[in-house]
Amino acid sequence: MNTQPDPHSISVGDVSNAQGVAIGNGAQVVIQQAPPPPRPGSAPPLPSLVIGREDDLRNLKERLGLTGENSLQVLTAIRGWPGIGKTTIAAVLAHDPDIATAFPDGVLWTSLGPRPNLFSELATWGRALGTDDLLRAKTLEEATAQLTAMLRNKRMLLIIDDVWESEHVVPFEVGGRGCATFITTRENKVAQALAPTANDIYRLPVLTDDKALELLQALAPSVVKDYPAESRDLVRELEGLPLALQVAGHMLNVEASYGFGVTDLIEELREGAAILEAKAPADRTDLANETTPTIAVLLQRSTDRLDELTRDCYAYLGVFAPKPATFDLAAMKAVWSVEQPEPIVRTLVDRGLLEFVKEMGRYQMHALLVAHAKSLLTDD
Repeated sequence: MNTQPDPHSISVGDVSNAQGVAIGNGAQVVIQQAPPPPRPGSAPPLPSLVIGREDDLRNLKERLGLTGENSLQVLTAIRGWPGIGKTTIAAVLAHDPDIATAFPDGVLWTSLGPRPNLFSELATWGRALGTDDLLRAKTLEEATAQLTAMLRNKRMLLIIDDVWESEHVVPFEVGGRGCATFITTRENKVAQALAPTANDIYRLPVLTDDKALELLQALAPSVVKDYPAESRDLVRELEGLPLALQVAGHMLNVEASYGFGVTDLIEELREGAAILEAKAPADRTDLANETTPTIAVLLQRSTDRLDELTRDCYAYLGVFAPKPATFDLAAMKAVWSVEQPEPIVRTLVDRGLLEFVKEMGRYQMHALLVAHAKSLLTDD
């Protein structure tokens, strides 16, 4: 029996990174073709690489009453740093077999962003449920009422990803008694506004050093093998942020594949600037405009929403940040030369750019956000 691959066959590769790449070998051409895009209103493809989130997945499934004695929790807000993996873990949940059993009518998904077309997104959910009637609704309220009626007796998981304003969620509060809702947001004020109680907010943590190293090893195995000490130092510097680790891992793997040394690149990555300039992973591609933003552009979505004074103060924190980047109110007051730092701190925490760590009694800024803050001051 001939076991050789058909030279004209289609090989579907990595779910999140597949490209239409032709690899020539004489007359033989193997095409690695990207999977079709998800249907409107459905979840994005299952992420191909998720490491270190086992506890988080279990905890989130408990909130849905799938394990233990917990009953169904109607709404959970998943919050965390930009690049922490909120969308990734939501996508994993959407494809989980236990979720399919608990919510046999399926999953509805929308990603809103800073300036969503709410009417269009509601209509997309309507089409996913088999109707175009929402397109004829005269108001958002009417469209919401139609969706509410359609979902009254269904068991579905509703995922509202990348929420920037709490009022954007209101039209999507359409689930019946058998439905549950997850929202993801980088903004503390959004989570606080939407979650019924503090327990309804799930703060997604960074990866531990061991899990971060495991992720880096999956992305750049030869680098971690040949430079174990430098690799461990790098994951510590990147503070367990999956987005930063993915970008660093891909860059290191490419550099090593050319046969080049990577010690200089590792040093650049530790400083953060090289990561800011790099392209985001493939799942962050803007399909409508066929562009892939840099990491700096992804982070700039948050800082663009700051007023000028707060933006300047945030930039100054980057310049004066110690390692690790933690501050108390007195230090921020001195850096900013203001009498009352509290209003500025409140805005930065609300925007997900600064985090209060109760155990330390101090405010923390992630290393990648420190690099971004420094770049803001340089740009000015």
